[in-house]
Amino acid sequence: MLSSDVPNKTTAGYAEIQDRKLHLGARQRMLLISIDGAHSVQQVREQFSVLGDVSPLIEELRAAGLIHFNGRPANTLSPVDSAAPPAAPQAEPTASNSMHVIPPIGLVRQFMNETTVAALGLRAFMFTLKLERANSKAELSDLVPEYKRLLAKSSKSDPAYPEAMARRIEQMLSSI
Repeated sequence: MLSSDVPNKTTAGYAEIQDRKLHLGARQRMLLISIDGAHSVQQVREQFSVLGDVSPLIEELRAAGLIHFNGRPANTLSPVDSAAPPAAPQAEPTASNSMHVIPPIGLVRQFMNETTVAALGLRAFMFTLKLERANSKAELSDLVPEYKRLLAKSSKSDPAYPEAMARRIEQMLSSI
């Protein structure tokens, strides 16, 4: 995995977001939800730097077949045969294909919910109820200040974490 590689979800990745069959940890799930095929590995590392080194998490998602890099499916190229041509672009869906069923608003809502619950546990319940009622980009945008405030309350939270997660949500919302 190179820093310039661009990760994107596979069909299995979209299915895992919806079905939760693999029981991913909170950090892996947050990372999977936020991977959108528009940011390089280096950008993802920078955005999630407050969680520590996320490279092993990215690698775990790739090994599980939940993400792929630069249009090539997971596990198709080893470092030895990296000169081989990438797989056909039709092999795995990208965000522009209609094979995933979770709408972008749902992904943002899930990401906000996962990060809040991971930071606050049951104390996030009231915010989760507000998230469930938010059905538009504007409604989710209105919740971002409260989201930042709640993450800042977490005793586990690095001071930069709320701002980093809010930036990621704003990026996700801007693509809707």
